[in-house]
Amino acid sequence: MWMLLHGFTGAPRSWSRVLAHAQLEPPPLIPPLAGHERDWRTRDVDSFDNEITRLLSLAASAGQPRLLCGYSMGARIALGLLARTPHRFDAALLIGVHPGLTDEGARAERHEVDASRARSLREKGLEAFVAAWEELPLFASQRDLSREVRAEQHDVRLAQDAEGLARALDVLGLAEMPDYRAALASLQIPVTLMTGSHDSKFSSIAKAIASEHAHVDAELVNGVGHNVVLEAPAAVAAALTTLEKRARK
Repeated sequence: MWMLLHGFTGAPRSWSRVLAHAQLEPPPLIPPLAGHERDWRTRDVDSFDNEITRLLSLAASAGQPRLLCGYSMGARIALGLLARTPHRFDAALLIGVHPGLTDEGARAERHEVDASRARSLREKGLEAFVAAWEELPLFASQRDLSREVRAEQHDVRLAQDAEGLARALDVLGLAEMPDYRAALASLQIPVTLMTGSHDSKFSSIAKAIASEHAHVDAELVNGVGHNVVLEAPAAVAAALTTLEKRARK
């Protein structure tokens, strides 16, 4: 069974186009992350580490998925699950993942960035934040998607709660995440780091990590940007199938 973790401003239904291609059996576990969906207060957590604890408990009660996939914020949280329980999973697909900040200056700078975004959510509201979020250069390649696909993505974002997303930034932001490079290096399972070819920053990160570790592969998807889940769902589905076969060997 797969466990799929969505990105910031996403939701379980963010995986729907991937699942249309993958036809995963048994059906995957796709939980909403802390701070996401309108009922986020029912699963509020106060730290990155506690979100790891919550998701591991959820996985234990849902049949112990052995395969793990996450996108962006979800990929960082997936790394946390792997670091905490390295023997629980048999393979992992991490899409647009950052392994964690090593420099305290960079950590402080990112903390200010996320704090500013959280303030914007609380002071200006969800619609203004989403409008600005969708204009980030990181997502520029999504402008080439169909109007229908972009509308679906927009609807997922507007279905969130402003305070919930602010809370997610408070506790799940990159500055709150440990540096998981050592944990990633010590894993004994196949790991694929997937990025889009237009996402140069995260592609460079993936390539550098894969070059150092035999169990890690970097997979580049041509013609797309950071959100490969949205922009190239068939490629994500194929990677899930490939990793599942590798895990069974």
